[in-house]
Amino acid sequence: MIPQAIANTGEYADLWSQLKSMSHALERAQAAKNLKDVAELDKARLRALCAFLRNELETTDVKSPITFQAFLISKPGEPRYTLDVDIREILNDLPSFKQWLKTQRLSFKDKAGRLITNLEEYTEKVAASLFPANPPKDEFAILHELLTKLLTQTEAALVS
Repeated sequence: MIPQAIANTGEYADLWSQLKSMSHALERAQAAKNLKDVAELDKARLRALCAFLRNELETTDVKSPITFQAFLISKPGEPRYTLDVDIREILNDLPSFKQWLKTQRLSFKDKAGRLITNLEEYTEKVAASLFPANPPKDEFAILHELLTKLLTQTEAALVS
Protein backbone atom coordinates (compact mmCIF):
# COMPACT_ATOMS: atom_id res chain seq x y z
CA MET A 1 0.00 0.00 0.00
CA ILE A 2 1.21 3.51 -0.69
CA PRO A 3 1.79 6.06 2.06
CA GLN A 4 -1.22 8.31 2.70
CA ALA A 5 0.75 11.50 1.97
CA ILE A 6 1.71 10.25 -1.50
CA ALA A 7 -1.84 9.07 -2.16
CA ASN A 8 -3.11 12.58 -1.46
CA THR A 9 -0.43 14.63 -3.17
CA GLY A 10 1.40 12.48 -5.70
CA GLU A 11 1.35 13.09 -9.42
CA TYR A 12 -1.20 10.33 -10.05
CA ALA A 13 -3.10 10.66 -6.78
CA ASP A 14 -6.41 11.57 -8.39
CA LEU A 15 -6.26 8.63 -10.79
CA TRP A 16 -5.34 6.28 -7.94
CA SER A 17 -8.26 7.61 -5.90
CA GLN A 18 -10.72 7.13 -8.77
CA LEU A 19 -9.52 3.59 -9.52
CA LYS A 20 -9.66 2.68 -5.83
CA SER A 21 -13.22 4.01 -5.47
CA MET A 22 -14.29 2.00 -8.54
CA SER A 23 -12.74 -1.11 -7.05
CA HIS A 24 -14.54 -0.57 -3.73
CA ALA A 25 -17.83 0.03 -5.57
CA LEU A 26 -17.45 -3.34 -7.33
CA GLU A 27 -16.82 -5.06 -4.01
CA ARG A 28 -19.80 -3.41 -2.31
CA ALA A 29 -22.13 -4.16 -5.25
CA GLN A 30 -21.14 -7.83 -5.09
CA ALA A 31 -21.82 -7.92 -1.35
CA ALA A 32 -25.23 -6.19 -1.57
CA LYS A 33 -28.18 -8.44 -0.85
CA ASN A 34 -30.40 -6.51 -3.25
CA LEU A 35 -30.19 -3.52 -5.53
CA LYS A 36 -31.57 -1.04 -2.99
CA ASP A 37 -28.52 -1.79 -0.84
CA VAL A 38 -26.22 -0.35 -3.52
CA ALA A 39 -25.43 3.22 -2.49
CA GLU A 40 -25.74 6.16 -4.88
CA LEU A 41 -21.98 6.69 -4.72
CA ASP A 42 -21.40 3.10 -5.79
CA LYS A 43 -23.87 3.48 -8.65
CA ALA A 44 -22.01 6.60 -9.78
CA ARG A 45 -18.64 4.83 -9.53
CA LEU A 46 -19.92 1.88 -11.57
CA ARG A 47 -21.18 4.28 -14.26
CA ALA A 48 -17.78 6.02 -14.20
CA LEU A 49 -16.13 2.62 -14.63
CA CYS A 50 -18.32 1.97 -17.69
CA ALA A 51 -17.31 5.32 -19.18
CA PHE A 52 -13.65 4.71 -18.35
CA LEU A 53 -13.69 1.29 -20.02
CA ARG A 54 -15.54 2.57 -23.10
CA ASN A 55 -13.00 5.38 -23.41
CA GLU A 56 -10.03 3.06 -23.06
CA LEU A 57 -11.24 -0.02 -24.94
CA GLU A 58 -13.13 1.58 -27.79
CA THR A 59 -10.46 3.98 -28.96
CA THR A 60 -8.52 3.44 -32.15
CA ASP A 61 -6.57 0.22 -32.45
CA VAL A 62 -3.21 2.02 -32.41
CA LYS A 63 -2.27 3.80 -29.19
CA SER A 64 0.76 5.90 -28.51
CA PRO A 65 3.70 4.26 -26.73
CA ILE A 66 3.77 4.17 -22.94
CA THR A 67 5.11 7.47 -21.60
CA PHE A 68 3.47 7.96 -18.19
CA GLN A 69 3.94 11.72 -18.69
CA ALA A 70 0.34 12.23 -19.75
CA PHE A 71 -0.94 9.36 -17.63
CA LEU A 72 -3.89 11.36 -16.33
CA ILE A 73 -6.09 13.79 -18.20
CA SER A 74 -8.99 15.40 -16.41
CA LYS A 75 -11.64 17.67 -17.88
CA PRO A 76 -14.00 20.05 -16.11
CA GLY A 77 -17.26 18.59 -14.85
CA GLU A 78 -17.36 14.83 -14.50
CA PRO A 79 -13.76 13.60 -14.23
CA ARG A 80 -12.64 11.69 -17.30
CA TYR A 81 -9.40 9.81 -17.20
CA THR A 82 -7.32 8.20 -19.87
CA LEU A 83 -4.22 6.07 -19.63
CA ASP A 84 -1.09 6.17 -21.71
CA VAL A 85 -0.78 2.43 -21.25
CA ASP A 86 -2.74 0.09 -23.46
CA ILE A 87 -5.42 -1.26 -21.19
CA ARG A 88 -6.31 -3.79 -23.89
CA GLU A 89 -2.97 -5.53 -23.39
CA ILE A 90 -3.46 -5.60 -19.64
CA LEU A 91 -6.98 -6.97 -20.00
CA ASN A 92 -5.97 -9.51 -22.63
CA ASP A 93 -3.20 -10.81 -20.34
CA LEU A 94 -5.57 -11.50 -17.43
CA PRO A 95 -6.08 -15.27 -17.01
CA SER A 96 -9.70 -14.77 -15.93
CA PHE A 97 -10.44 -12.78 -19.09
CA LYS A 98 -8.76 -15.40 -21.28
CA GLN A 99 -10.90 -18.17 -19.76
CA TRP A 100 -14.13 -16.16 -19.78
CA LEU A 101 -16.35 -17.16 -22.75
CA LYS A 102 -13.48 -19.22 -24.15
CA THR A 103 -15.78 -21.79 -25.71
CA GLN A 104 -17.54 -19.11 -27.75
CA ARG A 105 -14.32 -18.15 -29.56
CA LEU A 106 -15.09 -14.45 -29.50
CA SER A 107 -12.59 -11.83 -30.58
CA PHE A 108 -11.04 -9.55 -27.99
CA LYS A 109 -13.22 -6.68 -29.19
CA ASP A 110 -16.40 -8.76 -28.79
CA LYS A 111 -15.41 -10.01 -25.33
CA ALA A 112 -14.47 -6.52 -24.15
CA GLY A 113 -17.73 -5.17 -25.55
CA ARG A 114 -19.70 -7.84 -23.75
CA LEU A 115 -17.84 -7.10 -20.51
CA ILE A 116 -18.76 -3.42 -20.73
CA THR A 117 -22.33 -4.16 -21.83
CA ASN A 118 -22.89 -6.53 -18.89
CA LEU A 119 -21.63 -3.87 -16.47
CA GLU A 120 -23.84 -1.23 -18.09
CA GLU A 121 -26.89 -3.49 -17.95
CA TYR A 122 -26.24 -4.13 -14.26
CA THR A 123 -25.91 -0.40 -13.53
CA GLU A 124 -29.18 0.24 -15.38
CA LYS A 125 -30.88 -2.46 -13.26
CA VAL A 126 -29.46 -0.89 -10.12
CA ALA A 127 -30.89 2.48 -11.07
CA ALA A 128 -34.33 1.16 -12.05
CA SER A 129 -35.20 -1.64 -9.64
CA LEU A 130 -35.64 -2.37 -5.96
CA PHE A 131 -35.79 -6.13 -6.42
CA PRO A 132 -32.90 -8.51 -5.82
CA ALA A 133 -30.52 -8.93 -8.71
CA ASN A 134 -27.19 -10.63 -8.61
CA PRO A 135 -24.25 -8.83 -10.15
CA PRO A 136 -22.52 -10.69 -12.97
CA LYS A 137 -19.93 -12.65 -10.95
CA ASP A 138 -17.46 -13.51 -13.69
CA GLU A 139 -17.52 -10.02 -15.16
CA PHE A 140 -17.09 -8.38 -11.76
CA ALA A 141 -14.16 -10.70 -10.97
CA ILE A 142 -12.47 -9.73 -14.25
CA LEU A 143 -13.09 -6.04 -13.64
CA HIS A 144 -11.78 -6.30 -10.09
CA GLU A 145 -8.63 -8.04 -11.34
CA LEU A 146 -8.17 -5.37 -14.02
CA LEU A 147 -8.58 -2.54 -11.52
CA THR A 148 -6.13 -4.26 -9.17
CA LYS A 149 -3.51 -4.35 -11.96
CA LEU A 150 -4.14 -0.70 -12.83
CA LEU A 151 -3.94 0.29 -9.16
CA THR A 152 -0.63 -1.53 -8.85
CA GLN A 153 0.78 0.36 -11.84
CA THR A 154 -0.56 3.67 -10.53
CA GLU A 155 0.88 3.00 -7.07
CA ALA A 156 4.27 2.28 -8.65
CA ALA A 157 4.06 5.58 -10.53
CA LEU A 158 3.10 7.41 -7.32
CA VAL A 159 5.96 5.98 -5.30
CA SER A 160 8.66 6.48 -7.95
